[in-house]
Amino acid sequence: MAPLKIIKSLLLPAIFISLFLAIRHSAAVSYTNITDIESKQLSNGVQILIQSDGVLEWRPANMGGGQGGSGGGRKTTQFTIRLPEARYSGSSFINIDKFPVSYVQASIPQDAKEGVGVLLTVVMSVPSSYSVNTSADQQSVIITVNSERTLETTRRSGTSTTRTTAEKKMEVTVNEQGLVSVTALKADFHELIAEVARLTGISVAVDDGQGQKLRHEVSMNVSDVPVDQFLRTITSGYGLALDRQEGLYMISGGVPNDLAAYHLSGTRSFPMQFIRAQTASGLLPTFLFSYLHVNEAQNAVVVSAPTQMLDKIGRDLGRVDLAAPQIMIEALAVEFTNTNDLNYAISADFVNNAANAALDSATGTISYQTVGKLPRTFNARLNALISKGRARIRANPRMAALNGQEAELFIGAQRFILVRFQQFGGTTERIQGVDVGVKLRVAPWTGGNGEITTQIAPEVSNISEVDPVTGLPVLSTRRANTTVRVKDGETVVIGGLVLKQTFNTRRKVPILGDIPFLGYAFRSTSKSTTESELAIFVTPRILTDAGRLPNAAEEQRIRDTMLQENPPQNLGPIRKDLPAPAR
Repeated sequence: MAPLKIIKSLLLPAIFISLFLAIRHSAAVSYTNITDIESKQLSNGVQILIQSDGVLEWRPANMGGGQGGSGGGRKTTQFTIRLPEARYSGSSFINIDKFPVSYVQASIPQDAKEGVGVLLTVVMSVPSSYSVNTSADQQSVIITVNSERTLETTRRSGTSTTRTTAEKKMEVTVNEQGLVSVTALKADFHELIAEVARLTGISVAVDDGQGQKLRHEVSMNVSDVPVDQFLRTITSGYGLALDRQEGLYMISGGVPNDLAAYHLSGTRSFPMQFIRAQTASGLLPTFLFSYLHVNEAQNAVVVSAPTQMLDKIGRDLGRVDLAAPQIMIEALAVEFTNTNDLNYAISADFVNNAANAALDSATGTISYQTVGKLPRTFNARLNALISKGRARIRANPRMAALNGQEAELFIGAQRFILVRFQQFGGTTERIQGVDVGVKLRVAPWTGGNGEITTQIAPEVSNISEVDPVTGLPVLSTRRANTTVRVKDGETVVIGGLVLKQTFNTRRKVPILGDIPFLGYAFRSTSKSTTESELAIFVTPRILTDAGRLPNAAEEQRIRDTMLQENPPQNLGPIRKDLPAPAR
């Protein structure tokens, strides 16, 4: 009896452990089934609905965003979500083909147990933002991909779609020469191809392809055409691939999503010369995005499509790959010691400018004025102010920018100041570099009508007096920002950049000024205030396709000025018809 008791004592714990592991194992494989993945085109994006037969949970694939509901507002070309307690037995490739979504890829993660767990990757044709939410019944996950392009939706009347119905019709005849005549109205594509093949005796194979069911309703009327021309016409009209091998015609969906469609398609790279490939692909019709891919390293649009479509897409890409206009920005930054000197410099003999172009900057308010062509006396008056020390040219840059692109110029130096800040309960000091000088940011664009819209943001900074409390230098900055429209060669004046600086000067007689009490008689303190105004004169000019000014004499004048070893402070007039500076 003793051996039986020993056996029972060993078997009972083993049985309980086996039951516990079986229960735990059965609980570990609980899951919900994904029943359908469908998409819907919105006017400003695409909505993807993932449906299941139970509670469907999701989380970001990188586990970094928690159970949040969006991509943080950032734009991306693809993102992945994880469905950890779901199974999916459908196609791993779901062709969406609705702008801006290209397709959805389903896969099983490496850490999935017994096939439970799904990764869904959504791929977009252009960078887009997205959001992910769970439905009220928690049985669906809703992915919304946003687009900056608004698409036309189906017009509806009341609660029903307005649609004209017509009777279906299909007539196919073949004459003695084997020429085909077809009259079809909303005929089924498969039925039409089968009828033509039956009457002509040709061999045709139609491959629907995975996710590419060719359920087209054909409406056409052709008379007495060869069967080969008929097949090329109907496949080209619906963007399908056609190939003939050993007497057999093969028809497949245009987007090469499977091996059959890939064999009937071609791939060609179209390098872009003037614009980015991503921009060029976005300018083509929406339905072509499934055929287009961007090779950023070569700035090329790679097209995988039926061979009869490649030439057409290439020609369309050539029509949008145009050179952007170049615009030269000629700027003159002048600092006046007296705010009235600016009005003196520009207040006489205007040509094609407003009746009252004076800039009242006494209050320090930033003002902008389009003065048209600068007066002929401007250069002479400015030179006179410079010779008297009442004006100083801070910068006279010339720079070119592509249409709509920003150009930035900085003339000055990098200075270093001591910065003190509190950290961990103590005071920390750090040397920090700052740009001191004139900085000008300009973004011009034109529509080719002789007018230029320009966004101008000048900034002037300098280190002024020392703070009496901290003993640190104070950085003074003057900046402005405006958007104006002028004609080619006209000038915009930005005034009101007034800077008032106060300086405290201490003087003392050596040795005597250091004597206690009596030293006050040998020390003095004076206070001085200076005021200056910076005026920016900006003149945009449209360049030729070769990047030159239309006027050859003006082009040569600028080149001669730039090539001087020691150019004068006044780099000359910014109008081609102004007199040369006095020497």
